[in-house]
Amino acid sequence: MDEVLASQVAAGEVVERPASVVKELVENSIDAGARCIRVEIRRGGVSLLKVVDDGCGMGRADAELCLRRHATSKLLDAAGLFDIRHLGFRGEALPSIASVAHIDITTRRAEDLEGTRVSCDGGEAEPPMSAGCAPGTEICVTNLFFNTPVRRKFLKSDDTEAGHVEHQLKLHALAFPNIRFVFTREGQVVFDVPATHDLRRRIADFIGQAPAARLMRMRPTEAPGVRVSGYLMPLSAANRNRRMQYIFLNGRPIDDPIVMRAVRDGFGGFPTGLHPGLFIYLEVDPALVDVNVHPAKREVRFRRPSEITLAVTDAVAATLAAHARGESDADEPSPAPPPEQPAETPRTPFKLRPVLEPSQEELPLPPAPAPAPADTGSAPAPAPQEEPEPLPFRHIGTLHDTYAIFENSEGLVLLAPRAARERIIFERLLAGNRHPIASQRLLVPEILEMDARDMGIALEVKPQMEQAGFLISLFGRNTLRVEAVPAFLPLRRVASFVQELLLIFTRGEVRLNRSRAPFEPFAMQLARQYARQEDISALLQAPLPLLAELLRCEIPYCTPTGKPTLLPFSMSEINRKFQAQ
Repeated sequence: MDEVLASQVAAGEVVERPASVVKELVENSIDAGARCIRVEIRRGGVSLLKVVDDGCGMGRADAELCLRRHATSKLLDAAGLFDIRHLGFRGEALPSIASVAHIDITTRRAEDLEGTRVSCDGGEAEPPMSAGCAPGTEICVTNLFFNTPVRRKFLKSDDTEAGHVEHQLKLHALAFPNIRFVFTREGQVVFDVPATHDLRRRIADFIGQAPAARLMRMRPTEAPGVRVSGYLMPLSAANRNRRMQYIFLNGRPIDDPIVMRAVRDGFGGFPTGLHPGLFIYLEVDPALVDVNVHPAKREVRFRRPSEITLAVTDAVAATLAAHARGESDADEPSPAPPPEQPAETPRTPFKLRPVLEPSQEELPLPPAPAPAPADTGSAPAPAPQEEPEPLPFRHIGTLHDTYAIFENSEGLVLLAPRAARERIIFERLLAGNRHPIASQRLLVPEILEMDARDMGIALEVKPQMEQAGFLISLFGRNTLRVEAVPAFLPLRRVASFVQELLLIFTRGEVRLNRSRAPFEPFAMQLARQYARQEDISALLQAPLPLLAELLRCEIPYCTPTGKPTLLPFSMSEINRKFQAQ
């Protein structure tokens, strides 16, 4: 393979989307000792992605070499693979990016009188030129994937890609609170978080002051070559997803099953489907961990995993025990802040020891107000209904508090209440195509804080939610406000219901844009989720009205996904089975 083709092959492993570019460039800025990193994107990072830092910069010779494959100043020999103290070290990122985009690099060291500019278009490098610039490095990537249209075709919407970029930058900001991060999208500043030695303050910048007040400072735990610190959320504030679980290893965000099992053990287990919020910072001797097992460095391999497991489990368990005893974190001294380093000295992630501010006592949250519907007077009075004809079914009991048992002239019938409700709700929603679904306004609107990666998907689902009777509006950055719900669906916990519904689409389980009629798969998921959370004992208390409503459906015998709602057993079948004995 020629050099350009080899770089494009490497780009397939390193550069998946604009957020991958941000990850590689920001890691280089952190390694360069930057105190301030600015990231700007347009059109989700496809048309423009710019990273500017005030780090040590490069001289003319290094600037020219940085676009060559496997050129790195962070790894000198094979022994260095067992003592990796930088975030980036492969020497593949810049040439891989340059092979699928146009890239301009302007850089200067503080001791140089002038800077250097190098450019590369689709892998074709241009001669370096002199340039006037401030100390540090500016990298501008434009027209990403212009020469690999298949890769560009698989990118999501601009909002979704921008959300992934924001999340990636958020990871770096949480890992390095002593660096200022500025993120600009389409010319508008999304966030500007100042440098701080107070980790709680940096966390609060992203999750809000109220949730941050509930954080429990972890009791720092040390073992040979391992140190664990960070913050935990009480189990009472657990989420239905893992969006507030962050684990950092020597400044590198990771998603490791060994650490997560240790967290679960430290909690003593937690209910299925609940995920406690956590911000765990591991400092591990580089000789005890291999960060070179994945091209994009997402996975790591511990050389002594049992020691990591024990340290994390002990740290979590000790924190929860102290919190249960009502001990204040203020009794423990915080570690000293790291010394300031000159811009030309690369930072060493293993040395990172952010100061953890003494935690406040956990503040009890006020009870959430019930989502009481407002009496707007706009809902029409129910029309008088004719007396329904009696059903040819007789309710004769329940089976294991799960199924309703009926008999009719043909034999026996079992009814699955939740499956029946799923079919009924689904057809009510589809009827909204002919008659608009009435909405019921909430007295107190519900506020939903969305993850940056999920906001784009939520906006794509918003038209279907409004067609179903929800009224949702934007309420600031990554925040939605639910103002009304479908009148025929009495929701007890509006916020959690809507969040779990959106989670189905943000996880990619269902994609509406692949359907010719996107409301139908949405209605299917809405009906399924609502039916699953209904109280089955309440449904079994009035089985005949439920059966009557089911039989008025166009397709009463199965759910929208094909599961049966009714199971008939004819007398001939029952007699045959008894005669067979």
